[in-house]
Amino acid sequence: MNRLKFLAALIILLGNSLIAQEKIQTGIVTYYNIVNNPNGMSFTSTWKLYFDNNKSMYIKSKETKAMNIPKEEVRGGTTIRTEIKILKSKKPFFYFSDIDKKELVFRETVSQELYTIKDSIETILWELHDEFKKVGIYQCQKATALFRGREYTVWFTTEVPVSHGPWKLRGLPGLIVEATDQTNKFKYEIAKIELGVNPLMVEKKIVIPDDVKKIQPMSVYVDAIKNEYENTMARARASLPKGARIAEDHECDECPKRNNRTKELYN
Repeated sequence: MNRLKFLAALIILLGNSLIAQEKIQTGIVTYYNIVNNPNGMSFTSTWKLYFDNNKSMYIKSKETKAMNIPKEEVRGGTTIRTEIKILKSKKPFFYFSDIDKKELVFRETVSQELYTIKDSIETILWELHDEFKKVGIYQCQKATALFRGREYTVWFTTEVPVSHGPWKLRGLPGLIVEATDQTNKFKYEIAKIELGVNPLMVEKKIVIPDDVKKIQPMSVYVDAIKNEYENTMARARASLPKGARIAEDHECDECPKRNNRTKELYN
């Protein structure tokens, strides 16, 4: 009888151990997305990453407000007044990922046009480095990789054992808490990590929004990226006073470079 009791207790312990290993990890991570422009202006937005073991939703926290920021500069002896326009959108940008299905659906703008695109989850060939640092309370390790035309340096922590991260960055043995591309134009910094969040609440967040009516293929987005510079310059030229012109990127050091404007780079 004692032997049977021992075996029963052992089975229960093993079962509890397996359940613990298979426990669904849920959480919410708040990130700051920072875009540093060559003219010295930086823009910061707040995003939230909702996740479980398999799926995640990286979504902009608040709608973008309409703003016009006037700016005057002299190029080639001509004073040009431009406006930096931040578009208002009631449809928040997002990146939804399903690791099991290797699917990624995202919504963002290119040349002021809003796109919802079906992408695929790529395997990022990360190189792990023997460098460590603390980010907040978390011990983190350095990793680097080339992804979509940019070299990224990231810091991840195995103390949060999920393979998620900001934007489309993922695939490490722990949560990505910080990331920067080699030009320092795009940067992601962690603001807050909440673990053990109510799974039902998280599951409601990691779904494609109901307002998505049309999802286009990745080829549409790639074409938009390739044409982004020309479309932006055409709009800028149309707004200039008669006789004025805009210096091209090869004519001045301060001009935005066409090969460093978008997050993803395609030839």
